[in-house]
This record gives sequence, C-alpha cells and structure tokens, in this order.
Amino acid sequence: MKPLSFQLHAAGVLAPGLGSLADLRSVCRGAPLGDAPLALPPPPQLPAAERRRASQAVRLTLACVAQTLESSPFDAAQLRSVFATDEGTGEVCQQMLEALVTTRQLSPMVFTNSVHNAPSGYFAIGWRNQQAATVVSLGLESFACGLLCAVTDALSSGKPVLLAVCDPAMTAPLDELLPVVQGTAAAFVITAGPHDTPLPALGRFRMALHAPAAATPAPFPAWLPPAWHSNSSARALTALALLDRAPGTVANFSLGGQSLSLWRDEAGA
Repeated sequence: MKPLSFQLHAAGVLAPGLGSLADLRSVCRGAPLGDAPLALPPPPQLPAAERRRASQAVRLTLACVAQTLESSPFDAAQLRSVFATDEGTGEVCQQMLEALVTTRQLSPMVFTNSVHNAPSGYFAIGWRNQQAATVVSLGLESFACGLLCAVTDALSSGKPVLLAVCDPAMTAPLDELLPVVQGTAAAFVITAGPHDTPLPALGRFRMALHAPAAATPAPFPAWLPPAWHSNSSARALTALALLDRAPGTVANFSLGGQSLSLWRDEAGA
C-alpha cells in the first residue's frame, strides 16, 4: 500500500487522570498520570430528553468530541465523521438482559441506545450535523480500522473528518467477557491532501498497511496503565503520543491480519 498522508488539526482525550490532549502530552513528557476520576456529566449539547437517556458510551464520546471541537478550525456541522468502538453498549445491554430475565418489560428507548452507533446519532443531533457518518466495531483493532476509514474518507471527499474512538467501562458480569474496566476515549479532526494547507495543524502524519511480518505491533508505553490495555481507544492515545516523539518514529497497529504503520512527518506545534 502506498503511504497515505493526513494532517491532524485538533484532538481530545478523556480517561481517568487525563482531561485533555495537553494532559496526555505532559504525561508523555514524564509528568505523573493524575488520579482524578472520569466525570461524565449529561451532554449539554443535547435536548433535555436525550440528555436524560444518554448512556455512559454517549456521555464519554460526546464529552471527548466537544473537547476536540473547541480547538477545531472547522464548523462541526460540516464535519464528516467516523466513530469506532470495541463494543460500546455494555451498560445498556446489561440493562436489557436484566429486564428480560425479570419484568420482561423493555423500553423502546433503552433498545435505541443499545446499538453501537448511538453516539454517532447523538452527535448528529447535538451539533446538527447531517454529513456522512461511518461507525466501525472491530474489537481491539477498532482504532486502526477507524483511522484508516477516516483518512481514506478525507482523501476521497476532500473534506475534514472527525474520528471519535470510545471504550466505556463494561459492567458486571459482561466485564468478564470484555475486560474494559476503565473508560477511555480520544477524538481527532483530520484532513488529507497537500501539506501546504493554510490551516494550523498539530502534526502531519503518514500511514501504510504492511504484511504482518514487515512490522510488529507497537508495545504500550510505560505511562499507559495496564488497566487500559484491553481498550482499543488506548491505541489512539499511543498514536497521539507520536506528537512528542521524534519525527519518523513508527507506531504499528494490528488490522485484519496486517499491520497499520503510523508515523509523523515533521515536528508539530
């Protein structure tokens, strides 16, 4: 595969102890990871009824998206989007299962929130966005798949793309099957095309697919807590960490029996 180029214009991060991209970059430079819990208030962008029904997946995703859009140079309503999650609906699925084995009374609104594309729909509502949206769920490879989708979408459409990657914490007993014990999320706003864009960019990147033998998956950095290793979105955090690595440093991510290599072209802001 010929390498694909893209520019990162804005990014957001949410995880326990990480409340922004600035927090992540400080940790990458050696600062200790904070111990602040992950606070997820109802999304203020949504109408009152939707705010009340917002699941943890929706709250986590939209909070990270809102943070990212604060520094984005683009109109949120005009962004194409890609949403990626390993599972994303554990909390609501657990509620549905409990209802089925007890009262057998299942609210249609609960069912609506059980699908993995619910955060994408709420983003469209909250920011009045009617642009094309893609939602992918590919286990631990969800971030790599979402990034490839976002970059190829930006290249083919010539428009900016929002990529949001989210892993809400799973509730018991579903956490025995998918051990996501702490919620993490990251979001990117990217464009793809010539490097001489007049818009400010945090960094310029290239990516390429290789046969597995050509590249090995990137080890997790020492600052990343082991509790996050089962989160696909933790791989998005390691990708953003390239902003503070030397240009040309490569991070490899497994994707469909191949390896997706990502590296930064030159020093970012």
